[in-house]
Amino acid sequence: MRPYRIVLSALLLLSLLCAGSAWGGHEIHLKNGSVISTEVIDRSGGQVSYEQYGGMITIDIGDIAEIKYNVDGPPTGPRRDRAADAPPPGAPAAGKDLAAQLAATLPAQSPLERASHAVVSITTEAGSGSGFFVNDRGLIITNRHVVRGSEQNNRQVEDKLGEAESKLKHWQASLQQDEERLAAYERKLEQDRRLLQQRIDEFGSRLNPQWRKDVEQSLRERAKTLQTWRREHQARKEEYQGKSREFRRQRDGWRNANDQLARQSRFPVTLADGSEQSALLYRVSDTYDLALLKLNGFVTPYLRPAPIDQVAYGRTVYAIGSPLQLNNSITAGVISGLRDGYIQTDAQIYPGNSGGPLVNAQGEVLGVNTMKLITEKFEGLGFAIRFSQVEAEFADYLTQ
Repeated sequence: MRPYRIVLSALLLLSLLCAGSAWGGHEIHLKNGSVISTEVIDRSGGQVSYEQYGGMITIDIGDIAEIKYNVDGPPTGPRRDRAADAPPPGAPAAGKDLAAQLAATLPAQSPLERASHAVVSITTEAGSGSGFFVNDRGLIITNRHVVRGSEQNNRQVEDKLGEAESKLKHWQASLQQDEERLAAYERKLEQDRRLLQQRIDEFGSRLNPQWRKDVEQSLRERAKTLQTWRREHQARKEEYQGKSREFRRQRDGWRNANDQLARQSRFPVTLADGSEQSALLYRVSDTYDLALLKLNGFVTPYLRPAPIDQVAYGRTVYAIGSPLQLNNSITAGVISGLRDGYIQTDAQIYPGNSGGPLVNAQGEVLGVNTMKLITEKFEGLGFAIRFSQVEAEFADYLTQ
C-alpha cells in the first residue's frame, strides 16, 4: 500500500492534467487550488471519500476548501460503500469469457458442478467469505458482513477486549500490591539484621549464644523466603508483561484490520479454477446482510433464480462456498422452515460459506447463505436470505 501523501500527490497531478476534460459530476475543491471531479462523494466524520480511477479514495476534510455538487445536488440517500453506478439495463456483456474458460478447465458433470463455476471466494483485510455471480456482466452478491464486518460481532469482540483489559488491570494491581509487600518484608529483614549486629556490638561475648544462634537461623530462613518470593514475583511479572503485550498486539491488529476493512473498496476474488481477480464494491445494503461487487471486463458464469415454488418445506438444497478457504465445497440439507425473509435449512453453513448461494438440485439459486445471529442461536441450523430480497434490494443493478 502506497503512502497516503504519495498517492494524494499523484491524484492531484492527474486532476490537474485532466482539468480540461468533460468529466461532469461533483467537484472537490482543495485548499491548494486543485479540483477533483467525481461521480460519487461520501462524507464520514472527518474524512471524504470519492470514486476515481476504479476505486474509492479517502482524504481529510481539512484539505478541502469546498465541495460543489452537480445540478442534481448532493446524494439524497445513503451512498456509503457505493463505488460505482449501476450498469445500464440490457447492456451486453463484454470482455474475456470466464464462463467459457471455467467450462473448459472444469468440465461439469452435474448442474451443481456447473453452479459452482459461478461461486467465488472473497478475501478481505479481516478474513474471507464467499459470493456468487448473478449476471454475465460480473455482478457478485455476498454478505455485508463479509466486506464490512459484523456489527454484532464487533460489539462482542469489544466486550471481550474490555473484559480482558479489566483482568490485566487487576493483575497489574495485584502485582503492585505484591511488590509493595515484598519491599516491606525486605526492609524488615534488613532492619532485624541491623538490630542483631547492634546487639553483638553492644554485648559482645556476653550475648546469649543460643539466642544469637536462633536469631541468625531465623534470618537465614527469612532470606531464603525472600529469595523464593522475589523469584516467583518476577516470574508472575514476566508472565503479565507477556500477556499484556500479546493482548495489545491482538487488540491493535483486530482494530487495524477492522479500520482497513471499513475503507476497503477493492476485494481479491478467487474463481472456481483458483485464478484470482479484483472486484470493485458497488453497494452495501442498509437493510439486509447483503453487498454487491463487480468484476469488470469479463463475461462471467452466473446463477439463475429458482422458480418461487422451489422455496418449499422438504425441498433438498445445497450450500456452496469456501469454508476454511476450501473452494467449491458443497453441503446438503432440506428446507425446514421459512421465517422473516430467511430460508431455514439443516444444510451446514460454515463461516467460509457465508455469502455463497443456497441452490436446488438444478443449480438455481434460492438464497444467500448468511451467518447472522439467528444462525448462532440454533445449533445445527443454517439460514439463507431469500433471493427475492436480493432482487428487490439491488433491482437497479440486476434489471436486464
